[in-house]
Amino acid sequence: PGWHIECSAMSTQYLGETFDIHGGGRDLRFPHHENELAQSAAAGFEFARIWVHNGLVSVGEQKMSKSLHNSVFAADLLASAPAQAVRYFLGSAHYRSTLEYSATAVEEARRAVERIDGFVARAAEALAGEVPEAAVGEEFARAMDDDLNVPQALAVLHERVRAGNA
Repeated sequence: PGWHIECSAMSTQYLGETFDIHGGGRDLRFPHHENELAQSAAAGFEFARIWVHNGLVSVGEQKMSKSLHNSVFAADLLASAPAQAVRYFLGSAHYRSTLEYSATAVEEARRAVERIDGFVARAAEALAGEVPEAAVGEEFARAMDDDLNVPQALAVLHERVRAGNA
């Protein structure tokens, strides 16, 4: 149980006996998170109120990992594409799903951001800088409220861009 108790001890030291949100990869759900939970219960306190388990990033259908030497580091990713494109790429899959990394996928994200930015610039120019609040807000918020469904929220945004370009 070595690393499980280490994580429980560090969390307790820095966050207190009980904290709000504990996150980690879905591959840590069992046995790691279950052991943290059991150890804390045995010590007499609730460990975390909310657990969030995210999907993994893969490269060529293999889990990205240092041991496989297929890691892409944040600095390298940000050197290859603008930060907005990187954020778009990271949001292109649901947080609990596997995200397949490729330079092509990042490039597609860059182009998608350019389409959105171009539309907003054209709309602002056509409306003399006064862009009215659109119906995107409600549908976008509904998608985000649905288990943080960023891909659906982006689909709502793209539908509005397509409609606006028609």
